[in-house]
Amino acid sequence: MTETSSHSDDVRLQILSRRLTVALAGAPLAVLSSFASAAILAVLFWQSSAQVPALVWAASAAALLGARLVLAARADRGSTDERYLRSRLRMTTVVIVGMSVVWGAGIPIFASVASQANLPVIAAIGSAMLVGVLLMHRAIPIAGYAHVGLVGAGLAAGALVSVGPSSWPLLVLLAIYMVTLWLAIGRMERQFVSAVVNEVASREAAETVSLLLFDFEEQSSDWLWMVGPRGNLRDVSARFAAAVGSDIDRLEGTPLISLLQPGEASETLARHLVDRSPFRDLLIKLKVEGETRYWRMSARPRQDGLMGGIARDVTHNRMIEERVAFMAHYDNLTGLANRYLFNERLRKLLGANDERGRNVALFYLDLDDFKSINDTRGHLVGDRLLREVGSRLEQEVRSQDLVARLGGDEFAILIETRAGVGMLIERAHKFLSVVREAYEIEGQLYRISTSIGVARCTDGDCDAEELLRRADLALFAAKRKGRDTLAMFEPSLDREARDRRELESDLRDALARGELRIHYQPVIELDSGAVTGYEALLRWYHPRRGIIGPADFLPIAEETGLIVPIGEWVIRQALAETSRWTGDFRVAINLSPTQVRSPHLVALVAQVLRNAGIAPERVEFEITEHVLMQPGDHATATLHSLRELGTRIALDDFGTGYSSLSYLRRFPFDRIKIDRKFVEQVVDDADSQAIVSSITRLADALGMQTTAEGIENRRQLDLLRKLGCQEAQGYLICEPAPGSTFATPEAAEAAMSDKSSEVLDYRRSREAVLRRRGGQVA
Repeated sequence: MTETSSHSDDVRLQILSRRLTVALAGAPLAVLSSFASAAILAVLFWQSSAQVPALVWAASAAALLGARLVLAARADRGSTDERYLRSRLRMTTVVIVGMSVVWGAGIPIFASVASQANLPVIAAIGSAMLVGVLLMHRAIPIAGYAHVGLVGAGLAAGALVSVGPSSWPLLVLLAIYMVTLWLAIGRMERQFVSAVVNEVASREAAETVSLLLFDFEEQSSDWLWMVGPRGNLRDVSARFAAAVGSDIDRLEGTPLISLLQPGEASETLARHLVDRSPFRDLLIKLKVEGETRYWRMSARPRQDGLMGGIARDVTHNRMIEERVAFMAHYDNLTGLANRYLFNERLRKLLGANDERGRNVALFYLDLDDFKSINDTRGHLVGDRLLREVGSRLEQEVRSQDLVARLGGDEFAILIETRAGVGMLIERAHKFLSVVREAYEIEGQLYRISTSIGVARCTDGDCDAEELLRRADLALFAAKRKGRDTLAMFEPSLDREARDRRELESDLRDALARGELRIHYQPVIELDSGAVTGYEALLRWYHPRRGIIGPADFLPIAEETGLIVPIGEWVIRQALAETSRWTGDFRVAINLSPTQVRSPHLVALVAQVLRNAGIAPERVEFEITEHVLMQPGDHATATLHSLRELGTRIALDDFGTGYSSLSYLRRFPFDRIKIDRKFVEQVVDDADSQAIVSSITRLADALGMQTTAEGIENRRQLDLLRKLGCQEAQGYLICEPAPGSTFATPEAAEAAMSDKSSEVLDYRRSREAVLRRRGGQVA
C-alpha cells in the first residue's frame, strides 16, 4: 500500500497482515448485516414491477457475500508472505467494493418503484449501509472511500428518483454525512497505522528487553527477583536460586525475608515490601551454604501488585571495604588497634564527662633496645616478637580495655578503672612480667623487656593530648631508670620536661654565644705512667646554670640534630688548640652516630688536619657500637675513609652492648676502651677481672691496644696493668680541665701532680721499675 511506503519493511508487513486480519475477522458480521438488509429488500419488492431487477440484485449480492465468506474461510491468517498478503487483501478489497457497487445501484432501483410506505425502509437500510462503513471497512481505507462514494451516490439518486428536486435538503444533509464519513475514514486510517507502528515498536522493545534480560541473567553478576503482595518469591530464576544455594521449587512462594540474616537491613527491606515503596542499593546479609554473603538489592512496585528488582552479590567488594576499614583502624602486623583508633577511643573517653575521664589509665610501653634485635636477628624475627608481645598484652586485659600498637615497638594500653596508684603499679608490673618471659621462635629462645610509663587524669584536668604527653614523660623517666622498669607520672616530670625544653632552646644559641668549651682528660700508659694522650670532652658554660656536663645536653643535641654543627666545632677547636701544645701525644675526639652519618664528616676532618698542621696518626676518633648498629654500610664506609686519612678509630664502652665481638670482626679498630662498669668492680669482683683479662687478650690477638676508663684508686691501676691493660684514664689520674692546663708538659705535670699524689707515686715506681729493667737489659 502506498500509505505505508515510508515505514520499514517489518511495519509494512505488519500493516498488511493486520488489515487482512481485521477484514477477515469482520467478514461474518458484515455479511450477516448485508444479507439481512438484502433479504428484506428482496421480500418487499418480490411482487413489484421490479421483480426481475430485484432478483438480479439479490443474486449479485448473495454471490459477493458468499465470495467474502469463502475468502475469509480460506485465508492463511498467520502468513508472513508479503505477496500472499497483498494478493488476499486485493481480492478482499475487490469483493468489498463490488458489494458497495451493488448497494449503490440497488438503492435507486428500489426507490423508483417503491410505495410511499416502503421509502422509509429503503432510506433506513441505505443510511445504515452508508454509516456501517466505519465498522465494516475501517482496516481498508480504499474500500471505505469507495463505499461512501458509491452508496452515497445511490442514496442521492434514490432521493431524486422518489422525491424529485424538492429533496435538496436531504441531498445537502447527505453530502455533509458523506464528507464527515470520508474524514472519519482518514482519521481511522491514521490511528490504525499508528497503532500498528506502536505495537511493532513495543514488541521490538519487549524483545530487546527480553534479550537484554536474558543476556543479563546469563552474563551479569546480577540477577532478577520478584515478590508477590505478601513478600513471597515469585517466578524464581535459575540464577537467583543458584545464588541462594537452593532450587527453584523450594524457593517459589518462600518469604524473601526468611532468606536474610536478622538485622537492621532485613527490617528495612521488610518495611519497603509492606509499604510497596521503591528502594535502591540496600545492603543485606545472608547465609549461603554456611558462608556469609552480602547483596545489594534494588526494587520498585509494579502495577500488577508485584515488586521486582535486581540483586547483586557484593561480597568481594564488601570484604575489600572491611579490609580497608580494618587497615584504617587496626595495625596490619599485630591486629591490634592502631594509633588512629587509639586516639579516637581516648578522645571519646576523656570527652564524655569529667567523672569518666578520671577513671582512664594509660600505660605507655616501649620495648627496650628492640632495634638491636631487628639488626642482629632480622625483621622477620622482630615482627614475630611484636606479634607475640601484642598477643600477651591482650590476654592481660578485659574485653572492654584497648591494647594498641602505636608504631615501631611502642604499645599503649587504655583501661577504665577506679583503682588507685598501687593497683596501677601492680598492673604495670604484670605487663613487665609477661613481656619479660622467654619467646620461642623456630626453636630458638628470645628474651626482651619493656619500659612502661603510667598516667591518668586524676582530677579530670587533662584532655587526650595532655594524657598522652604525661604518659610519654613517665615512659621517658622509666627509660632513664634503665631497662625493664616503670614510672608513674608525677608533676616533677612535667617540671623536668619544661626544663629540658628550656635547655634545648638555650642550646640552639650556645654555640653562637661562645658558651661551649672543651676540657681535656689525660690518658697515661700503665707500664710507664707517662701521658700518652688527651680525650677532648665538651662542657657548656651556661650563663645561669653554670658548667653543664655532656651527659645533660648531648642527648638533646643528638635528638634535635644540633650535634652535627656542635661536633664540627669540637673537631675544629680541639685540633686547632692541641696543635699548639708541645709534646708527642694523641688527641681523642668522640663521634656520635649522627655525626658518622653526615656526608661531610670526612671532608671536614681532612680540611681541619691540613689547617691545624697536626699529624693524622695523632688523632683518634672514638665511637660506640651504636654507630655500627645503623642500617646500611654507610657508617663502616665513613670509618674506613677516616682510617685512609691516617687517623685512628677506637671502640668506646666496650663490653656492654649486644654484639661487640661481631663489631671487632667487622672493623679493624686501633683501640678498645674498656667500659668503666668493669673497672669499678675489677678489684673485688672475680667476674670483672676475668672479663677485663679476656678483653685484653682478645685485643692483643687482634693487634689492638686497650684503655681502661673510670680509674678511681691506685689498686685499680695496679691490677689493670697486671691484667694486660695498656692505658688508663680517670679522675684518679686527672679530672678534665681546660686546654690551658695542659699546654706544656710542665703545666700538665703540675696539674696532674696537684690532682693526685697517688698517680705521682705510681709514675715514680714505674720509672724505677723501667730503669731496673733497662739495667738488666744492658
